[in-house]
Amino acid sequence: MWKNVGRSAFWFGSGSMLFVSSSFSRDVNFSPIKILCHFGVVTLVLAFFKDSIPQRQNTEQVRSFQFTEEDVLWVGRAVLPIANSLISMSRVIFSGDPSMTLKVFPVLLFGAKYGHLFTVWRLLATGFFGCFTLPRLYSCYSSHIHEKVEGLNARILNAWKSCPRKKLVAAAAVTTFWNLVSVKTRVMAAFVSAVALRYHYQYGRSSRNSEGVIQRQEQQQAMVLED
Repeated sequence: MWKNVGRSAFWFGSGSMLFVSSSFSRDVNFSPIKILCHFGVVTLVLAFFKDSIPQRQNTEQVRSFQFTEEDVLWVGRAVLPIANSLISMSRVIFSGDPSMTLKVFPVLLFGAKYGHLFTVWRLLATGFFGCFTLPRLYSCYSSHIHEKVEGLNARILNAWKSCPRKKLVAAAAVTTFWNLVSVKTRVMAAFVSAVALRYHYQYGRSSRNSEGVIQRQEQQQAMVLED
């Protein structure tokens, strides 16, 4: 949030220099297999030189390293809460609820389409610059952004309400979209439409039921006051 300008400027400048300098280097490539291979090469070289240096006591026995039950239990205690939180989060995301499906499905489609562009290094750079810029910008311009969004939504709703032929325009838009896109996009659009219809049916009926309950309660209170 840039509350301490000096410290934030130092870390932001250091990180920016690191990411910018690495972007011009072709040798920097964060691949898990590459990192493991480099680590194995360094370990192998160190082990070779250690074995080549003559030891003072040749009769020294090699120490054996083995996992014990306590180590396994310690790892299980450390990993189990994280695994349980991931499982509970995945159950909520993939529960089949219409509102959650409408939120997650576009993100998954975008990741499936353009996931190859998001490398580990790009994700780190995006997260770094986003942490230093987005919270501060949102805190400064959040009210202005909300006003612009509300004004745009009001304009769109007014234009749609003032349109005399809504059904014709909607049918033309759907027909044009259906003819221009591929079969895969049609299937995805049909799935999103089905989810949206179920969301409207489910939450619309629940909202109407809640409104009916509130009206009945108000009527009962009015009758009690009249008595």
